[in-house]
Order: sequence, then C-alpha cells, then structure tokens
Amino acid sequence: MNEIITFLQQLFDTSDWPPRWVCGKWSDFHGWLYVGSDVAIWLAYFIIPVVIIWFVQKRPKVPFLPVFWLFAAFIILCGATHILDAIIFWWPAYRLSALVRFLTAIISFATVFALIRDLPKLLDAKAPNSEDDFENSRLRLELEEKDAEISQLKKQLKI
Repeated sequence: MNEIITFLQQLFDTSDWPPRWVCGKWSDFHGWLYVGSDVAIWLAYFIIPVVIIWFVQKRPKVPFLPVFWLFAAFIILCGATHILDAIIFWWPAYRLSALVRFLTAIISFATVFALIRDLPKLLDAKAPNSEDDFENSRLRLELEEKDAEISQLKKQLKI
C-alpha cells in the first residue's frame, strides 16, 4: 500500500527519469517520426469520440447507449497514451503514463464486457426501416431488458 501512496504522491514528479530524447540514440528522423505519429494517432483518437458524441446528441434514443459512451472513453484514453508518449520526449511523466495506461486497461475491459453482453441483443434486433421502426426496436429491446430484470428480482424474492 505504501508503494501506491508514494506513486500517487509522486505522480507528476519527473526527477527519476530523463526525457526520452536523451535515452538511447534517437536520430532526429526517428524521434520526430515517433512524436509525429503519436500526435497524429492522438488527434484521430480525439476526433472519433467527438463524432460519436455528436451522433449520440443527434439521436439521443439510440439503443445500447452505454456502449457508445464506453467506446468514446476507451478511444479517448487510448489517444491519451499516445499524446503522453509524445510528451515524454520532453517531460518524462512515466508515472502519469502508467496511470493512464491502467485506466485504459480498465475501460477497455469494461467495453469488452459490455459488447459481450449487448452484441447478442443487437444481432437479434430487427433492422429498422424507418424512424418508427427504429423507435419500436429500441422500445422492444428495453422491454426485454426490463422483463429480464423483473424475472431476476422475482427469483431473488422467490415469487
């Protein structure tokens, strides 16, 4: 437990490591290729969740909404690991990088579990032909989820 407390207390302390530019033998080309690629990946990973959020705002009754939010968080955190890798060339924030990677792992598995849970429901859903069909499909899925919750509660109450 002491190591965790020390880790968090020193989260932004970079005195233990040098910047990545002075670790090893980076050529200018190799270093800037690495930094430029990480910044480009981060930018794409930043734009994708913006598009997802825009979509969800335009269609707030979208089925499986938590999966969309998990995807957005997953992609943002993946992008954060890349931007930190680029920043580490000048500011060796390895502890912060490790924490962001740990959070990325947690959200990644939460997304995996949500997909495993919801994908069969999505495959069973009828493809909507119109806005009304889309809404009916969403309501049908919601009703099925509520019925399953009621059945589970009845089992717990032994009714």
